Amino acid sequence: MTAVSPDLMRKLLDNGDFGGLFRRRLGWDNPPEGLDRIKLGDGVGTGSVPVSPRTARAVAEKRGVIVWVVDCSEIPSRAAQHRATRELRKWVTDQLVVFDAGEEQRWLWPEQRPSGTGWRLVDHTYRKGRGNDSLLQRLDRVKFEIKESRMLTGPQVLDQVRQSFNVEKVTKTFYREFRKHHEALTRQIDGIPVGGARDRRWYASVLMNRLMFIYFIQRKGFMNGDSHYLRTSLAEVRKCFGEDRFYAYYRDFLLPLFHEGLGSPPDDRVWDDPVIERIIGEVPFVNGGIFEEHQLERDYDIQIADAAFETLFDFFDRWRWHLDERPSGAHNEINPDILGFIFEQYVNYTDKGQREKGAYYTKPDVTGYMCTYTIIPAVVDRLIAAGLDDPCVLLPGSEDRYLHASLGYGRNVELPEGDLSPGEFPDESLDIALPGERWCDVTHRRARYRELVDLVDGGGVANIDDAITANLDLAGLMEDYFDLLATPEECQTAFNVLRSLTVCDPTCGSGAFLLSALDVLEPMYTAVYDRADEICSLSLSLS
Repeated sequence: MTAVSPDLMRKLLDNGDFGGLFRRRLGWDNPPEGLDRIKLGDGVGTGSVPVSPRTARAVAEKRGVIVWVVDCSEIPSRAAQHRATRELRKWVTDQLVVFDAGEEQRWLWPEQRPSGTGWRLVDHTYRKGRGNDSLLQRLDRVKFEIKESRMLTGPQVLDQVRQSFNVEKVTKTFYREFRKHHEALTRQIDGIPVGGARDRRWYASVLMNRLMFIYFIQRKGFMNGDSHYLRTSLAEVRKCFGEDRFYAYYRDFLLPLFHEGLGSPPDDRVWDDPVIERIIGEVPFVNGGIFEEHQLERDYDIQIADAAFETLFDFFDRWRWHLDERPSGAHNEINPDILGFIFEQYVNYTDKGQREKGAYYTKPDVTGYMCTYTIIPAVVDRLIAAGLDDPCVLLPGSEDRYLHASLGYGRNVELPEGDLSPGEFPDESLDIALPGERWCDVTHRRARYRELVDLVDGGGVANIDDAITANLDLAGLMEDYFDLLATPEECQTAFNVLRSLTVCDPTCGSGAFLLSALDVLEPMYTAVYDRADEICSLSLSLS
């Protein structure tokens, strides 16, 4: 299949020709019959909030992954968008949803959360005549060749759709270059004896981690309101102290910024130089120890040339430092998880001394699982104590809505006739097994799926403890629950419950557990906020 030019994709999107784009240009197949006019919403909605009915139509399919287009007069609220996607899950679990309002389109693209705690919907806006390069890049990566279609399986298609912007690939590319700059900075650290190679490497890591942390928060304007704070300060220090003072930036600016600025509460800051105080400006107090005076800074009189930071900032400036949880899909976009990945490489694989001291990096899938099944039960208990309904009232009659999609994979495909050798791997062309599954795994998983559907649908999961035992999708359950809040008072109560929760990681290293905790909490906060906004907007329109 020949490449699809960006201009052609823009033309098809401008014309609203989604079928032509996916089926004729990207190698997708015709959708199943009967999915061309699915009514969403019935004018009654959830709680006391009416929902305008909309119509969804499937325009393409590839190994069980459906592309839906929802026709609407205007792009609905975020809460309504998510409600529609949940309604469409009645027909198919894996999907890509486009809201088409004529002049504007809103694409909801499935992408795995960094912690592995499920899938979030990354939204892309496309406006006629203006394009969206990030969206076009994603579309180009979900093109399937005819020759590969015969052996293509559902999990492969789903992975390709979900990873059309490959965060892991970007992270590894960043890390490869990070190592080169780490080695270069190590060589430029003066003041540590020749025999202290390990200490120089250690301090290079400390310094680069501090600077990367600042890069994330400066992009949000937290550093004196300047999104290029470090670059600006380097130029300002050189202007004030002269080009011939080659070590001024590190000694005269960075150390005071780290220790007196970011490492101290505003009332405790004592500045030795009013010029430096002016250049540093308004910066937040970052509690946690990362900017406190380091042991190596106490032991050695460290000097680092200004030129080292020029090179380092040139490297950092090539990346988009993305602090929030709604990525845009840019090819150079990185988020705070990069800090954990770097920590993993240096501690788990590089620094034997740190491993011997018991320092290990815990991967996101582990931290995500642990945070999900500790934080959400705590939230549920507090919701009930605050007088709200137990979220588990949604479980009876829900069929497989709150079962993880992988459990029911391939359940609609008939098992082959004859004896199935338990230890053999099924033919991939059957599209019946998850990667690595043997026949015994397939049959056991199917049996477990049917057992859980009967248990949940029949009311056998009565509380959150039962839901944990059944390994249900707690994140999905909470999204639906918050979407059913009926009044501003209920939304306020739910918000107060979330705000009352405190998460403590007493042995915090790179913050891997706290980032996963944020990954669990953020969708719940967003769901409550969206629901409250929806209710209030309706009240205003009716008043």
